[in-house]
Amino acid sequence: MRLSRGIRIILIGLTATSVPFFQTVAADTAWAASASTWAKVAACESGNNWSIVHSAGGDTFYGGLQFTASTWNAYGGQQYATFANQATMQQQIVIGEKVLAGQGPGAWPSCGRSNGLGSDKADPYPVRVDTVSAGNVYDNQRRTTGTWDGAGLLDGNGSVTQVATAALTDGTFHVQTLAGGKVFDNQRNTNGSWTGAALLDGGGSVTAVSVAGLADGTMHVQTLAGGMVFDNQRNRDGSWTGAALLDGSGGVTAIASTALPDGTMHVQTLVDGKVFDNQRNRDGSWNGTALLDGNGNITAVSAAGLADGTMHVQTVAGGKVFDNQRNRDGSWTGAALLDGNGSITGVSSAGLADGTMHVQTLTSGKVFDNQRNTNGSWTGAALLDGNGNITAVSAAAVQR
Repeated sequence: MRLSRGIRIILIGLTATSVPFFQTVAADTAWAASASTWAKVAACESGNNWSIVHSAGGDTFYGGLQFTASTWNAYGGQQYATFANQATMQQQIVIGEKVLAGQGPGAWPSCGRSNGLGSDKADPYPVRVDTVSAGNVYDNQRRTTGTWDGAGLLDGNGSVTQVATAALTDGTFHVQTLAGGKVFDNQRNTNGSWTGAALLDGGGSVTAVSVAGLADGTMHVQTLAGGMVFDNQRNRDGSWTGAALLDGSGGVTAIASTALPDGTMHVQTLVDGKVFDNQRNRDGSWNGTALLDGNGNITAVSAAGLADGTMHVQTVAGGKVFDNQRNRDGSWTGAALLDGNGSITGVSSAGLADGTMHVQTLTSGKVFDNQRNTNGSWTGAALLDGNGNITAVSAAAVQR
């Protein structure tokens, strides 16, 4: 194993009072790198040992990307761990992205450019928020550095009423659109291209759709028709099993779903203003629906699985959003008020690779974004898309 000298360039830029003086790159240079490229850099820096601590030349370097303590702190690493080696691989890469954006590949003088930094511009852990306005679908990407690209037209169908988004383990995204009671599937490839919307379910009577990408690389699309829920699995080879009845109760009015790191999936159904939860186990069996929230006045539901194995279910009741956490042992904390706006009509959420979560709320045709930090605190809802005519929203994020 060969250890490089780490990102020493930033350490040199620190003054005696520890105020960082950064050697920045041109403002119009958009740096990013895929997770696979970061793995190559880590292999060069630390032998791909993400928990290593190494001292050289009187300095100490931490983690797979060999951060100094000052660099880790300067770019926000303290929100995850005291030192880089104590954070997850994903969290170290997130901070690496921020260093790359501010410093360029030269921040890793021995292992950066030689391992693809600067030539690979793919974002490792993007978040996508898809919205529907005037029957058209718009797609907005949040980069690992925290910046947003802005909403761009994805599907100009003109008759889309709902959208559902999922991220797969191979780095692709799938956006399902509901138009005329039919469901269409559109894949975003890792190079940024889209395959285009292809008919997935032409039954003509679908009223709602949800989707989740599982840890094994498969994807599950749930459709609601006649108050009943159907589940369709997309296999890793791209084939589909076909829609199979999941919940034949007949009274479901809304659905949501999410996957957890342990390979399970949860589907939430809304019946008579109450939310029920159904777990799909790794062997493909289902536990059956169980009452999760008997409020009786819930009008919308969303869910997100987090990197730490917890799950969060958001519900809208009386125009307010409530958040309920499912702990790793299967217990629930209970619904707690998250946003008391009073005029919220829709909600979506996504768990990010760094352990944070983003919840989008739809109010008066505008979308607001609220981040849940790794310590459980919230940043507060901030305007994301002020279009004014948005009628539906969905989100997903690459975690691996």
